[in-house]
Amino acid sequence: MASFTSFEDLEIQKSPLEFSPYEKFMYALNSKESKRQYPKRLQVFLDFMNIRSKSIEENCNVFFNRIKERKDGTSWLENELFKFFTLQNKRVEKGEISTETIKNYFKPIKRFCEMNGISLNWKLISKGIKKGIRYSNDRPPTMDEIKKLIQFPDRRVKPIVLVMISSGIRVSSWNYIKWSDFTPIYENDRLIAAKLKVFNTKTKNYYFSYVTPEAYQSVKEWMDFRASFGEKIGPDSCIIRNLWQIKSQRYGNYLGLAKHPKRLSANGIRVLINDAWKIQGLREKRIPKEGEFNYRKYDVKSVHGFRKFFETECQKVMRELIVSMLMSHDTGIVLHYLRPKEEDILAEYQKAIPLLTVNQEDNTILEKEIKELREKNENNEHLVSSKLQERDDAIKALSDQVMILMNEIQKLKN
Repeated sequence: MASFTSFEDLEIQKSPLEFSPYEKFMYALNSKESKRQYPKRLQVFLDFMNIRSKSIEENCNVFFNRIKERKDGTSWLENELFKFFTLQNKRVEKGEISTETIKNYFKPIKRFCEMNGISLNWKLISKGIKKGIRYSNDRPPTMDEIKKLIQFPDRRVKPIVLVMISSGIRVSSWNYIKWSDFTPIYENDRLIAAKLKVFNTKTKNYYFSYVTPEAYQSVKEWMDFRASFGEKIGPDSCIIRNLWQIKSQRYGNYLGLAKHPKRLSANGIRVLINDAWKIQGLREKRIPKEGEFNYRKYDVKSVHGFRKFFETECQKVMRELIVSMLMSHDTGIVLHYLRPKEEDILAEYQKAIPLLTVNQEDNTILEKEIKELREKNENNEHLVSSKLQERDDAIKALSDQVMILMNEIQKLKN
């Protein structure tokens, strides 16, 4: 098994000529996720080529030298790629992998070759790779599934799920969210929502969304729980952290060992939620239909499904542009000409809160409060109308008296 060395650990004070094939490959990978995934996926092809040294770096060097040592290096490599992708196509037909997996193998091989000056006809090579259905065949989770999921014993699951289904954030954004990014919004001393500052890891820009009162309360309870065990919660505190030992295994007394938090990464959150889905008995593998190659093993994506849930529910009651803005979708030129005010966006979001709230008791309370506010507003409107009518009547009476007085004055003049 090849070991994987982080590119950050490599010596970077070198001229381009001194970089190894592996270092050039890693140089072209910008995101942390790409640096984690691409070497592993490239190794699948190197295993096919029977190149198995102690590390992925050595494997890359062997692979590169093997190509350069041959007079027909590029032609030979093209043939090997045809063989490799033919094998992967057969695996798709058997239902062992999806067409997306083949695409994920193709990308790192192409990147490695391009960064090391190996010119191939990539368009020709990609011609024979099986293409899947362009549309997604997964669905958002149901409310019943979400209810069961948040009952998972790990306290972190509930705030993660409630924030994601009520804000539509990507799981990668958890790498940047801190406690000060939540701003509760009150109306007449009642929590109506919380604004959330979010970092879009694709565009590298910040945007904002909202979470429901239920989601904000869940996060606050989690932060208060951590504080009760000695952690100093501040504006820069991460939201999802590692676990800590709550009780002494020897004496059974409570321990305050939460003082040194370590942020749980987006990948860690993904693993945690995957485990929750499985342990709660909510992950059943799909049986592919006859002739269906590009199928997903599960109906619901473990974490991206929450984003799809948000979009599906919001589109039932909100304007499409507002939904796209809260999800940081590319709205094109429309946003340059039509930029809603923040209070209008919040008003639109409030329409979706009942659909994004899991605890229906909270919904009942919220609807009751809204009804009371509306009745109060109606009573106020009646009161205002009554006062305005009294004012109009008083003005009319005064006007009549002035007219009578003027008539009397006119008579005296005559």
